[in-house]
Amino acid sequence: MYGLHILREILRAGTRSILRLHVIRQDAQFAEIIRLARSQGVPIVVEPRERINRLVPDGNHQGIVGLVAAKAYVDEDELLDQATQQKTPSLFLVLDSIQDPQNLGAILRTADAAGVHGVFIPKHRSVGLTGGVARASAGAIEYVQVARAGNTNRLLEKLHSINVMTCALDPTAETPYTALDLASPTALVFGAEGEGIRPGVLKKCDQRTNIPMVGRIESLNLSASVAVVLFEAMRQRREAENARVNLT
Repeated sequence: MYGLHILREILRAGTRSILRLHVIRQDAQFAEIIRLARSQGVPIVVEPRERINRLVPDGNHQGIVGLVAAKAYVDEDELLDQATQQKTPSLFLVLDSIQDPQNLGAILRTADAAGVHGVFIPKHRSVGLTGGVARASAGAIEYVQVARAGNTNRLLEKLHSINVMTCALDPTAETPYTALDLASPTALVFGAEGEGIRPGVLKKCDQRTNIPMVGRIESLNLSASVAVVLFEAMRQRREAENARVNLT
């Protein structure tokens, strides 16, 4: 992993270990990250820029590279159990066969901002938690729980069994996303770039919704679509919480 921001977030989160940090110098620019690394016993190696350029020939490393343990996935059932024990209604993302690491990273960043309890991606036919995803997430990958589902249809059945509404974003749906009750336990299902949600997965969902469009372009970018619906869910949940507080 490379870059000041993502490595700083990994150290702050403490969710996985950094085996070694390579930096071009130890001045004020790197002071905080070096302090965090030393407090966790991470070895720091000062290297000339040419050496770090060789470690990351195609990226903007900002003068720092870390050898980082892989991001761990959460067990599917464990994530479901954890979410049902939360005080707030469950909010999940189910991502069906997303291939673009930039999109997944951006989605994880939005998921963290919107308070999503967990993200499910397929074990197969999907991009995983790669370095590119981590960088695109701007560090949010350290704070969002991600599970790999062995079978997405069975996952949707499990969600249904614990009274979590599964709602698919489908451009052909008639119901706009603002008409849904997203303050209740909800799993939002999004499909792959271009292909959308697989037909078998779509049939398993309790509801279908769309984002009304008035322009000439038929659809939004996947990560933008996720952001639109998630922040509507967050708005509804805040209103519901405020109403509950006012009643008490």
